[in-house]
Amino acid sequence: MTLNEFIESSLQMEQNLLVEAVEDLSAEELTWQPGPDTNPMGWMLWHTIRVEDMWIQFFIQGQTEIWERDGWHEKFGLPTRDNGFGHTPEQVASFPALDLPELLRYGQAVRAGTLEHLRGLTAEDFDHVPRERRPNLSVGSVYRQLLGEFFQHQGQIAYLKGLKRGAGALPPTYATPG
Repeated sequence: MTLNEFIESSLQMEQNLLVEAVEDLSAEELTWQPGPDTNPMGWMLWHTIRVEDMWIQFFIQGQTEIWERDGWHEKFGLPTRDNGFGHTPEQVASFPALDLPELLRYGQAVRAGTLEHLRGLTAEDFDHVPRERRPNLSVGSVYRQLLGEFFQHQGQIAYLKGLKRGAGALPPTYATPG
C-alpha cells in the first residue's frame, strides 16, 4: 500500500463514519448545544468540510476554494472567507441550521477535489512546503493534520448525537461489543 492509498483509505473510512453519524440528524439536532460554550454538530460538520477545502484548495494548491468557486457560500448565505476559526461562542450559537443534504453535497465536492489532488502526488511532493510563510507545513503535514482533525470532529459529532438521543441511537459502527 502506498502512502497515497493509505491516506485515501483513511479519508474514506472517516467519510463513511461521518455520514453514518449525521445522515439522519434533524435541523434541531444540527444546532443543539449541550452547553453555551459548545459547538453544535452542524457547525462542526460545516467547519470540518470548510477546513478541508481551505487546506487543499487554497493553502496547498493556491486555488480558489470550492466554497467560493462553486457558489456554496451563496447557497448557504455565509461569508466567503469564513471557516469557523476564531468564532466566538456567540457566533457559534447563532450559526444557522444548514440544509444537511446540501452540506453533504458540498462535502462530496470538496472530497472529490482532495482525492484528485492526493492521487496526483508523488512521494517527494509530501515534503513540499507550499507557503514560505508557513515553513513547518509541508503537504504531508497538512494531510496528517486533516486526518487528525477529521477523526476528532467526527467522533465529537457521534458523541453529541449519542448525548442528545441516548446511546441506543448510535449507528452500529459505534455500538460496543457484548
